[in-house]
Amino acid sequence: MKKAIILSALLTLAIPFGQAKAEEAPTYRISGKDRYETAVNISAEGWDTSAVAVIATGKDFPDALSATPLAYKYGAPLLLTSANSLPASVKNELMRLKVKSVYLIGGKSVISLNIEKELNSLGISSITRLSGADRYETSVKVAKQLGNSDSVVVATGEGFADALSIAPIAAQLEMPILLTKRGSVPSSVSQFVKTEMPLESFVIGGTGVISEQVAKSFPEHERISGVNRYATNSSVIEYFEPALDLDFPVIATGENYPDALAGSAFAAATWNPVILTHPTKPHQTTIDTVQTYSDYAELYYVLGGDKVVTEQAINSLFQK
Repeated sequence: MKKAIILSALLTLAIPFGQAKAEEAPTYRISGKDRYETAVNISAEGWDTSAVAVIATGKDFPDALSATPLAYKYGAPLLLTSANSLPASVKNELMRLKVKSVYLIGGKSVISLNIEKELNSLGISSITRLSGADRYETSVKVAKQLGNSDSVVVATGEGFADALSIAPIAAQLEMPILLTKRGSVPSSVSQFVKTEMPLESFVIGGTGVISEQVAKSFPEHERISGVNRYATNSSVIEYFEPALDLDFPVIATGENYPDALAGSAFAAATWNPVILTHPTKPHQTTIDTVQTYSDYAELYYVLGGDKVVTEQAINSLFQK
């Protein structure tokens, strides 16, 4: 397989690693009373102001998986909402950020028209909804909003972990995330590829989630995978290491999506990855990944409270 276009182009531009340090970098936890407040607190940690915000549902993952590159394009945080009303914490954050424009990801069944009314009541009149007939077409709508790209990411739309592993990196490298089924390419996705004619694609996950037949339907595809979601996460970070900074890695549970989703936009803003971990007993591949790049870390952000990712789990990531 030829050297990836997007990666080879960035090798000379990658942010240089810092000097190795003798002591372990500290951890800093960002959490809230629920997924919505956690996302708000992540936003508050990363943004003083933002004219744009991207909002996805906090109830289910499919529509939100392709949102991170969009947030990165506009230098925006990624916030979560319930279907019928904006959580109070989200309203307050939108006002604090002085948001003027919002992108809603998903149709009216996941983010109702009442959300638009509430945004209007906050003085936000510029609202763009990106949605399709299903999760696959929604990913295409987001991809079109991003604009042309020579490289695309392909991830399963039937699970969240693989898309979240690549999300901050896809954002940093300005690659849209296209969702697909395991055994067939949705027509909306195949039409997008036919029309936009990307030069290469990165298929995230093994044949258990994206078959080889499906992978071959994407141009110059390169598969990045592992034996499970955590090994795939580690493989993604290893593959794209030259284009990452790794000074402020973000650690999130790999068993649920909301924290990692909001955190992916936060990680992208500093050219860092999201490291997915089992919430109580980290897999050895995760431990190896953390320790391999630990010399470059100045601080680790841990997303969610102790019930989401235990302190014991975090400590075990650094035990040699």
